[in-house]
Amino acid sequence: MQWLADLFVKPSVAEQMLALSITAALGLMLGKIKVKGVSLGGAGALFMGIILGHLGLSIDGNVLHFVQEFGLILFVYTIGMQVGPGFMDSIRRHGLVLNALAVGVVFTGVLVTLCLYFFTDMHNNVPVLIGMLCGAVTNTPSLGAANSAFSAAGADPSLAGIGYAVAYPFGVIGIILVMILTRVFFKKNPSEAASDYALEIAATQKEIESCSLSIENKNLLGIMIKDIPGLANGGVVVTRLLREGKIITPCAQTILFDGDKIHIVGMPDAIAAMETIIGKRLDTPITQMASPIITKTILVSNKEVLGKTIGSLAFPERFGVNVSRVTRGEFKFTGQLDLRIKFADKLKVVGPTEGIDAVAAELGDSLVALEKPEIIPVFIGIFIGVIVGSIPLTIPGMPMPLKLGLAGGPLIVSILLSRKRKIGPLNFFISRSANLMLRELGITLFLTCVGLNAGIKFFDVLLNGDGFYYMGLAALITFVPLMAAAIVGSLVFKINYLSLCGMLAGATTDPPALAFANGLSNSEATNVGYASVYPLTMLLRIMSAQVLAVILYATI
Repeated sequence: MQWLADLFVKPSVAEQMLALSITAALGLMLGKIKVKGVSLGGAGALFMGIILGHLGLSIDGNVLHFVQEFGLILFVYTIGMQVGPGFMDSIRRHGLVLNALAVGVVFTGVLVTLCLYFFTDMHNNVPVLIGMLCGAVTNTPSLGAANSAFSAAGADPSLAGIGYAVAYPFGVIGIILVMILTRVFFKKNPSEAASDYALEIAATQKEIESCSLSIENKNLLGIMIKDIPGLANGGVVVTRLLREGKIITPCAQTILFDGDKIHIVGMPDAIAAMETIIGKRLDTPITQMASPIITKTILVSNKEVLGKTIGSLAFPERFGVNVSRVTRGEFKFTGQLDLRIKFADKLKVVGPTEGIDAVAAELGDSLVALEKPEIIPVFIGIFIGVIVGSIPLTIPGMPMPLKLGLAGGPLIVSILLSRKRKIGPLNFFISRSANLMLRELGITLFLTCVGLNAGIKFFDVLLNGDGFYYMGLAALITFVPLMAAAIVGSLVFKINYLSLCGMLAGATTDPPALAFANGLSNSEATNVGYASVYPLTMLLRIMSAQVLAVILYATI
């Protein structure tokens, strides 16, 4: 069994992998332990790394640095791929107020950090202070960005890891504490908040709808469907036509005759406009009549059709099939002829069985193809992200050029690529399961390495140094901005309590806090609030940590 003992004592790749794997595995197990419904989650790898690093488990410095940075790149790149498609829309649709409050949380945290720098002795230990800022809001990518800045400046990044670790526990607990205090002080009832949110959504949400209309406007007789005034501009799609007792699927060139009845799909306002232009709505839609026309949802997985418009595919002319709706992630569109198809779109089609089968074959309709990862675009995206992150940005007044770094570069590039989705032959799409796997792998590798590196000095600082003092200061960074945002959100903007909780969790990018907020009610308000502010908050966290690290360390 000497060979087994050698694995643990002789410097080798095997020894490095054993140390990394056992730390990560034990850390993830630790992260699953719940206390009062709250767990460390992926941060368990950080604390297990600290414990084992303190006990003497170590990894070669070069290997540790590479794995840590590679894990960070995987994490932020997959985050960008996830949030990118809805980045701008989430800001527009789900609340400028929520995002304004989240931005306020970020900059108030920066202000508190600057106060600690100027009015305490933390100006002598900038890496720990910036680590405290990152840990106080449980934001790991910002720690990665700060570490890159400190490494470039010649500082010891492990000190930032210590600050992060001592601040992290209250970073989780403090967010939940603010939610509880807000509930108590302002007498909020989660059940009532859920009901209010449901009523608010019902009053404002406009879903795609459909109806059947009788052609009563004599000016429309003898013209083609595509020439109906306002049809194309309103995004309305004609999916069926009833003529002489027979239902067919029309195309844009189909000519209208007296007695025709059509079935249209669109947004409520556009449907109402068409009703005024075309004729009255039928009490019984023609979709309820017996006919060989069926509907089916088809998944786009064939790369050959990506980027093409629905009109250019000519499904009505070729197969007698119309596209009524397109679902792309959480967004829904009508099947407008100028809408370009993207990978993983779900098309709801209308037509005869044979035609629909032909359309399905052309679009792919393969879950297997969807789940098969596109590896080449991932590495090309990372390649571009690293280059973008390495570009020095000279800003007047800054002591050294600013860089997006290995956290900011891949994040911004992945957001842009995920919105574009396809460039030439490259399809920048990662399935949900593959994205989650890569994201969790990346964050686990990063936190494991941060923990092993910080563990060398952590307990000495905590027990023999200023560890508890750091904890107290970090608690201010956590509590003050969040409590201020909660007060303003409740008193000034009258934000729904559950939406406010989601915003607080998103402003700190903290999944454990989101899990606690979700436990208050089964309403989607918390998830919507979290997702609405998460992308912008993540970007600001990364940039603010790096800017502070560069500016404050240069003044030492």
